[in-house]
Amino acid sequence: MSIQSDRFSGFGVFGGFVFFTIVGLANPFFTLYAAELGASTFAIGAMVTLRAVLPIFIALPSGQLIDSIGPVRMLQIGSVALLASMLCTVLASGLVLLSLSQVFLGAAIIIMASSFQVLVARGGDRAARNDAIKRYSMWMSAGGMVGPVLGGLVVTAVASPLDGYRMAFVLSSVATLVLMGGLAWLARFFPHPKLDEIEIRPRDVMTLRGVTQSYRSGISLAHHRAVQFGLTATFLIMYIQSLYISFLPLYLSHNDYATMLISTAIALKGLAGMLARFLLGFLMVRFALETILTTAGVIAAACVVMTPLAVGDPVLMLALVALMGAAVGVNLPVSIMIMVDAIGEGQRGKLMGLRLLVNRFAQILSPVMFGLLGQMIGLGAAFLSGGALLVGVLAGFSVYVRRSGAGTQADDLHAPAKDPAE
Repeated sequence: MSIQSDRFSGFGVFGGFVFFTIVGLANPFFTLYAAELGASTFAIGAMVTLRAVLPIFIALPSGQLIDSIGPVRMLQIGSVALLASMLCTVLASGLVLLSLSQVFLGAAIIIMASSFQVLVARGGDRAARNDAIKRYSMWMSAGGMVGPVLGGLVVTAVASPLDGYRMAFVLSSVATLVLMGGLAWLARFFPHPKLDEIEIRPRDVMTLRGVTQSYRSGISLAHHRAVQFGLTATFLIMYIQSLYISFLPLYLSHNDYATMLISTAIALKGLAGMLARFLLGFLMVRFALETILTTAGVIAAACVVMTPLAVGDPVLMLALVALMGAAVGVNLPVSIMIMVDAIGEGQRGKLMGLRLLVNRFAQILSPVMFGLLGQMIGLGAAFLSGGALLVGVLAGFSVYVRRSGAGTQADDLHAPAKDPAE
């Protein structure tokens, strides 16, 4: 019994939707849940930062294992970490299990996001690959939209906020078990790499020397200009994304927004990110990929600045969140398209690991710095001052990109790309 090759890409798209629905159901309520359990703003920022600590040490070894044992086996491993994270949150009564849940969640995200991206980007045909990447990123945003809505419905259906948040994590645990069942079914048919055909065996990767070698090998990919640009741009945008998704629910709650309205705002962000994918074909034939990505970054940073100014008007606030979602929404597909064209298929696991490693550094710096700033001067002032700094950094980066040298080995990024549909 077999499945056609393109079906694996299709499963990657659908599986990514399920995975990000689970994460979207749980993530927006974590800060509110932690606050209900007595955590301070700084403690919440520190716990969210823990989500990015373990991935720093496993990002590139995980990428190398994806190239070694295949993305489906790694997805199964990642799903175990995801289930452990959800169960720790459900059982938490204090900071210890809450913190542990974020460690497991960080591991799950780095392993599963990398694996789904490699699964979707299989094959050498650029047009088909770009189309699959766009579909994956669109459905990823759909998961980010559906998850908060489901969570909001669950939370509002329970009288006690604390019990409502806990029920949202119970639902996430059940959904994770369903995803694990789907991965077990897929593993029966997927053409896993044969151990006698791979360059590096899994047991070699898991040694200290193997981990060190995986980092040297992965970082060596950064000599490509396309990879350098993609990593820098995605770091800046992920920094913005991390602080926004971590502290926006708490900030809206402090400004007397109902739980369902907070869920709607987060869901709207995901919807805008999904709809932004429909514009990519139009944008790609008119603007350079670099221009699209840097412009989106500047817009996202400006949204951070505007948040304290818009929070008094729910309609304006929802519009601003939607604009942020659209700006961030182009980051994933465009940054991946820029980088995978420069790297061969046999090294894409390491590439995705490197990309997510950079994201994790952004996720370490962003919550802890923003949490400390919010503790000192208040969340409103933190959004205003932190956003202003980010606008300056992104604007400067955009100017630098336009004045830098042209092209990469794979493509001239200063020229508009061909529409993959053509």
